[in-house]
Amino acid sequence: MRYDLREQLHPKRLSIAMWDYSWLHCHYPSATYADYDRVTDELLERGFNTVRIDAMPWVIGQLTHPDEMTTVKGQPLGNWGLCDIDRKHAVAQELAEFMTITQRKGISVILSTWGHVHPEHPNKNSDSFLQVWERTLSFLAERNLLTHVLYIDLDQEFPFFSAHAAELAKLGGVTNDSGAAPDAMDAAGRRRAQRGLAWNEEQLDFVSDLFNRSIAHFQRLYPAQRFTFSLTGFWDECRLLKLKCFDVLELHCWIHSPCFDNRTGFNELTKNRGDHSYADYQRRIDATLSSMRPMLVEEMHQRLATAVAWGQEIGAPVTTSEAWGPWWHMDHPDLRWDWLREWCTECNQLAAQYGFWGSTPWNFSHPYWKNWDDVAWYQEVNQTFLKQ
Repeated sequence: MRYDLREQLHPKRLSIAMWDYSWLHCHYPSATYADYDRVTDELLERGFNTVRIDAMPWVIGQLTHPDEMTTVKGQPLGNWGLCDIDRKHAVAQELAEFMTITQRKGISVILSTWGHVHPEHPNKNSDSFLQVWERTLSFLAERNLLTHVLYIDLDQEFPFFSAHAAELAKLGGVTNDSGAAPDAMDAAGRRRAQRGLAWNEEQLDFVSDLFNRSIAHFQRLYPAQRFTFSLTGFWDECRLLKLKCFDVLELHCWIHSPCFDNRTGFNELTKNRGDHSYADYQRRIDATLSSMRPMLVEEMHQRLATAVAWGQEIGAPVTTSEAWGPWWHMDHPDLRWDWLREWCTECNQLAAQYGFWGSTPWNFSHPYWKNWDDVAWYQEVNQTFLKQ
C-alpha cells in the first residue's frame, strides 16, 4: 500500500475558502467583512477549516510603522474585494486582528499575494520581492501569528500577478507597442513556443532560479513554515523544471479549455458588476454542457491525475484553493448558479478521490455572494471532501 503523506499532516484534509484581498477591502462598517469575528464564525458553520488570503506584503513590507494608513481604491463594480469608495486602512493592524481571531478559533491560514499596488505604496518591483515578504512574515512572527499558517504562497498564480512578469516576458522576446514588456496575462498567449512549451530556455532558467532561490531563502529563515508558488497555467513548463523545493503544490484546476472557451465565448466577456447582458453566454453554457460535459469531466480527471503524479514526483501534498468552474461568475439576472454548483460538487469529490490534501468548493466562497446563504450546500460539499 502506497504511503499517504496526508495522514501525517495536520489537518489531514483542508476545506479551503479563498478570501483573496476581500478580507481587507471589504473590512469597513456595513461591508461584508466588517466583523471578523462574525464572518469567521460563518466560515466554520459552512464546514471550512482553512482560509487563503492576501497577506498584503507589497503594502506591509513598505510601511514606515505598523499603524500607518493606506488607501484602498473604491471598486464598486469589482468582481472581488468590491468597496464603495476610497477608504483608509491600517493594513498591518487589520492583518494582525484577522490572524489573531483565526488563530483563536483554530482556523488554518494560507498566506498569498495578488500583488496589489496601493496609491500610497506604488512601488512593486522584483528587487523588493524578498524584502517585502521578509518584513511581513517578521511582523507576524513577532506577534506569534505564524503558528496556524499552513503554507506561504509567495506569488499567486505565477506569473499572472507577479512583479517578475515583465522580466519573464522580455526573455521571451515579447513587447507591446510602447516597446515595454506587456503584462503576463497578455504575454502568456503570445510567447514563442519551444519544444511544445510556452517558455523558451532563457525563461525556463529564469523561473527555475527564481523559484529555487526564493523558496530556499525563506526555508532557511523559517524552517517550520512551508513555501510555494501557486500556479494556474504553465504546468508543463514548471513540471519540466523538476523542482524539489516546493513544500506544497498548489494548482488551480479550471474548466477552461478550447472546447469550453470557444463555445461559450468566455474570453470575450466583460467581467464586472456593471450593466451587461449575459443571456447569450448562459445559453452557450447550457448548450456546451449538453454536448460536451462528458469530455469536460474527462479533461478534469486528466488534470487531477497530472497534479497528483507531479506532487508524488516532488514529494509534496497537492492543494487547490481556486478551481472547478470558469474563474469568473456573477450574481446577475442572466446567470444561473445551479449548473456551476452541480459541476463544482462533482469536481470537489474528484479532488478527494485523487488524493488532494486541500480543496475548495469553488472560488466564490465569499459572504458578498448570494450563494453564501446556502449553508447546507457548503456543509455537504466540505464534509464530503474532509471525510475521504
